[in-house]
Order: sequence, then C-alpha cells, then structure tokens
Amino acid sequence: MALWGSCFCSNKLSGNVEVNGEKVGFNSCRNGLVYGFRGVELSGSNGMKLRLGHSPTGEMGVIVFAKGESVGKELRVPCGSLSLSDQNSTVNDVKNIQGKAVLDCTAEGYTLKGEVSFENCH
Repeated sequence: MALWGSCFCSNKLSGNVEVNGEKVGFNSCRNGLVYGFRGVELSGSNGMKLRLGHSPTGEMGVIVFAKGESVGKELRVPCGSLSLSDQNSTVNDVKNIQGKAVLDCTAEGYTLKGEVSFENCH
C-alpha cells in the first residue's frame, strides 16, 4: 500500500518565467535535497535548469545552468521570493515538495522575471 501514493505522483508546474527575455517553459522539477540543498531544481524544455533555494540570510538564491552545462552560475543577488513546503508523498525515498517562486533580478549576465508554481517535485 505504501507504493500507491508514490506511483502516481507526476510533477505539476505552472507559471511564466523569462530568462534574458526568452520565455522558459519548465517540464520537470526535483527536490533540491537530491543535490544537497533545501530548495528545488526546475528543468526547462529549452535545456536550461534553475536551482532555487533559501540562503542562510533567508533570501532566495538562484543558480542558472545553461543548456548542456554541468556547472551553474550563481546569481549572487537577492532574486525574489520562494515559498517551499514538504508534501506527504515520497518517491525513491525522497519526500515531494511544493511551492512558488517569484523571480525578479539581474546579475551575472542573466535577467530573470516571472513566477512559477510547482508540486510533486521529488
């Protein structure tokens, strides 16, 4: 019965985000704990990834991974707000998370604007 809750959890993503004026549609998300941080990784259909998490100051930190890059660029400025909460379901021993990010910043050659909501990120 424990598998029932985890078998039907697919990512739910909505919102509008622009990176350098280009609209990015997100098609998947992962709990940041998989990568060693409290937050979320959003993968765009264009190959770009955004990692969003709370910094020790409580501000939202952002790391941008350009398409095909394995090393991201940290935008070392406050970039909006992030709400994040755990869900009850677990997939492969990773608890699902949900939340919403509002992005508004320019740094390190990137301008991010918009908002995205996410659920069932494991």
